[in-house]
Amino acid sequence: MLKTIKHIVESTDFTTQQAWWLLEFITNKNRSQLQFSSEAITAAQQEQLDECINQIAVHHKPLAYILGWVPFLDLELTVTPPTLIPRPETEMWVNELISMIQRDTNKPLTILDIGTGSGCIALSLAQALPTAQIYAVDIAPCALELAQKNSISNKISNVTFLESNLFNNLPADFTFDLIVSNPPYINPTAQLDTSVLAWEDHKALFANNEGLQIIEQIAEQAHKHLKKNADLTYQLVMEIDSSQGDVIKNILEKYAFNKVKVEKDQFKRYRTVWAK
Repeated sequence: MLKTIKHIVESTDFTTQQAWWLLEFITNKNRSQLQFSSEAITAAQQEQLDECINQIAVHHKPLAYILGWVPFLDLELTVTPPTLIPRPETEMWVNELISMIQRDTNKPLTILDIGTGSGCIALSLAQALPTAQIYAVDIAPCALELAQKNSISNKISNVTFLESNLFNNLPADFTFDLIVSNPPYINPTAQLDTSVLAWEDHKALFANNEGLQIIEQIAEQAHKHLKKNADLTYQLVMEIDSSQGDVIKNILEKYAFNKVKVEKDQFKRYRTVWAK
């Protein structure tokens, strides 16, 4: 099996861990079973592996779309193109947000997730905060369908999914204790990996005005939809590009957010903005 792992790594530039994930997927066996097995993979499995390597090396298909799922905190999420693949950077700040909420209050909260995609943020919050009511919106029907499937497969019932362009389709009287979002924030002129450009939804990646358009729209409208909640340290959390921190801080202060911080991710890049 080690020869097969070496072949996968050399053919795809995968890490060894990623190569094991692909081999586990092909053989339907876990790593321990494969490492201690003297059997070679079958001809049919080899054919399937060759096709996967072709999809990865030639067509730049992301591994997550081949496997059909990704782990995210305590969830197992189905992922299908073109809905964005959840990233470790997002996983980190969502975990920090859950910790903040649990420190701040044990009261039931109403939370809005804008641009839910696969549902990774909304479902993680819902799982960790079973008394909370989460509303998850997205402009893409295919993303909402996927998020609903992930809700069912993870046995999470305290999330309501709505098709909406930001706040547009929400009832006027809907207000929230907390608003979170991983919005489109990439400058359209940015150079991204082919695997991202070829497979993931450009509308969920790019925003006009150097990536700031959607973030500014959220900042401008958020105060109309936020309750006064003295318990929570922050009430608006958004993922951002590492170059946008100072500009977004100024935008939020322009729209009357008087407590704003920009936080780094595990790779030491500015990744989120937190506001009150």
